[in-house]
Amino acid sequence: MSKTSSRATQTRETETKEYTYTEPNWLAIPEPVVDRFANEDMVLRWIRISLKGEDDYKNVGNKMSQGWVFVTPEEVPEMLHSATVLDAGRYSNCVVRGDVALAKMPRGKAKARNDYYQDKANAMMDAVNQQLMAASDSRMPISNNSKSSVTKGRMPQFQN
Repeated sequence: MSKTSSRATQTRETETKEYTYTEPNWLAIPEPVVDRFANEDMVLRWIRISLKGEDDYKNVGNKMSQGWVFVTPEEVPEMLHSATVLDAGRYSNCVVRGDVALAKMPRGKAKARNDYYQDKANAMMDAVNQQLMAASDSRMPISNNSKSSVTKGRMPQFQN
C-alpha cells in the first residue's frame, strides 16, 4: 500500500451472495417427517377441521370414514415448533396449523382411494362425452378434440 492511496480507494474482492425469497408454505410438511412416515408405509395429509370458525364435523367425519387418522404430537416432535397441539375439545392431542390438522393413512389404502376417485372422474367424463356425441347431427356434426392435462408444482405467471 503506498502512502498516497488510502484503504478506501483500494479495490477488494467482495463476495456477494445472491438471495432468493420464496414465500413460506405453512402447509409444507418437513421432508424428514414425510420420509419417516414413508418408511412406515404411511402417507400424510392436512385435513380441514374448522370452517369459518365452526368445527367442520362433516369433512372430518368423511375423512375418518375413508381411513385417515390424526397424527399425535409424539409422532412428529420436530413439527411442534411450527404447529400447535390442542389441549381440550374434540381435536385434543392433534397437531394443528390454523384450521387444519395433520393426519396419516396407510399407503395402500391411500392409493386405492385415489384410484377409486380417478376412475369415478374418468367415468363421469366418458358419460359427458357420450351425451355430447349422442347430440351430434350429420348436418352440424360435433367433434370432440378436447384434451385435459394436470400440471402441478408450477407457479402461475401473469402478464405485466
